[in-house]
Amino acid sequence: MGRSLMKTIRTFALGRSLMLLLALALGSLLTPASLHGHSWSMPLEFTPPAPGTYELPVIKAASDGEVLDSTGATHRLFDYLDGKIVLLSFIYSRCGDARGCPLATVVLHATAEALQRDLALARQVRLLSLSFDPEHDTPDVMQRYASGHAKVEGHAPGAPSWHRLTTSSPQTLQPILDGYGQYIQPILDAHGGFTGTYSHVLKVFLIDRHRQVRNIYSVDFLHPEVVINDIKTSLMAEGSM
Repeated sequence: MGRSLMKTIRTFALGRSLMLLLALALGSLLTPASLHGHSWSMPLEFTPPAPGTYELPVIKAASDGEVLDSTGATHRLFDYLDGKIVLLSFIYSRCGDARGCPLATVVLHATAEALQRDLALARQVRLLSLSFDPEHDTPDVMQRYASGHAKVEGHAPGAPSWHRLTTSSPQTLQPILDGYGQYIQPILDAHGGFTGTYSHVLKVFLIDRHRQVRNIYSVDFLHPEVVINDIKTSLMAEGSM
């Protein structure tokens, strides 16, 4: 591996570590309500490849399932994956792991704000946050969870739509998790009771307009600039930019 590439990786890792340390320091401030009216800024310490200079091969087909929107209405997940580039994150509202759901929410918020500067691009993007804790995260809870992001949820000119979804039961949810390979493990106390928290790995899925997964972002590569370049690359490959 060349010295230049190694230097880029080390620099990126350092920047990401600082981002996570800040998230940990903020702690409870990383909540939906706290993000309203604020911008998240963590500049990349390297220049990512320009849009269209690389390929995003299909990883797998996206999976469908029955979901509930924040009003309680029933939909198919595929209803939200129709005709737009989609960023799908699996979250739960009680997550306190700064390397998990709070980070995903912060980065999606920053991505949505950045997309508002390009109306034509924003119109082609949809954001989805799907809870994997349906017994707690009811439609009403998800509606309150979304209220902190009203600024970027269709209430600002050029804002991409951002939907907070849940499911009717763990049984309805499980096939969706299996389809995307999003594994979760309830954390139990000494008596075997559920603590209300989950062990999970952050994953955010980039899904193209043909319901094909094109990228899966982990903690180390989830950054608005990287995500937006991938969105543009996907659209350019289709001749849509």
